Amino acid sequence: MILEKMAKLRFVQCASTGYDHLDVEYLKQRGVIVSNVPDANKESVAEHVIMVTLCILRRLEYALQSTRNGIWVLGELASSAHELMGKSFGILGMGRIGRQLAKRLVPFEVTTLYYDLIRLNQKEEEELGASYVTLEELFRLSDIVSIHVPLNHSTHSMVNAKLLSQAKRGLILINAARAEIVEKSALLEALENGTLSAAALDVYENEPPNKDDPILKHPKILVTPHYAGVTWEAQRRIAHRALANVLLFMQGGTPVNQV
Repeated sequence: MILEKMAKLRFVQCASTGYDHLDVEYLKQRGVIVSNVPDANKESVAEHVIMVTLCILRRLEYALQSTRNGIWVLGELASSAHELMGKSFGILGMGRIGRQLAKRLVPFEVTTLYYDLIRLNQKEEEELGASYVTLEELFRLSDIVSIHVPLNHSTHSMVNAKLLSQAKRGLILINAARAEIVEKSALLEALENGTLSAAALDVYENEPPNKDDPILKHPKILVTPHYAGVTWEAQRRIAHRALANVLLFMQGGTPVNQV
């Protein structure tokens, strides 16, 4: 193990929000401080979720490919493309990213629902126009659900066959958090039986995924290369904040954003 050979290690700074690639418990047992950058890409992820939602609702990928191939599908799209306005949008995890998403959904005139272990106070809910529901209600009432919880023991396979069996038929599922939060076999089955009408995935169990992974070829899944939070602006903020925290530690200060 590489970490065992680093006897002088005292501090690890992740240049990312996620830190599930580190053995945090082992590091803590050794007295090593671990910090992440939890909020530098929240805007980018929130914008990404809205982008893929609109792409799915408006059938952008199909419209683009058909038009490029000389096939005029205007009549077909007139009866199969949909607006975001008026939909029920569920947010699973109302942390930094979830709140940014809720904030950006306000102008779209949706009904925003959310589930989190910690409920927002009344003022925050009113400002975001969000209503608290149970996890099961979130899937039963929403037209779209976007996942924004961290990966840990309690969230692994959180979205499983049992939960999806209670979902509103035709639900659109978006995952820009971690792949392991969604049970892969349950996801594929829900797409096949119509419980899910579509999914947008930005994260995978193996990255990059195997080219033969059925998720990559599924016609109802919009796939992107784990870049929801990767914009020029977000990367700049991450670099600045990570470096500032390293300098703080080197100057004898206490690092911020410890996990």
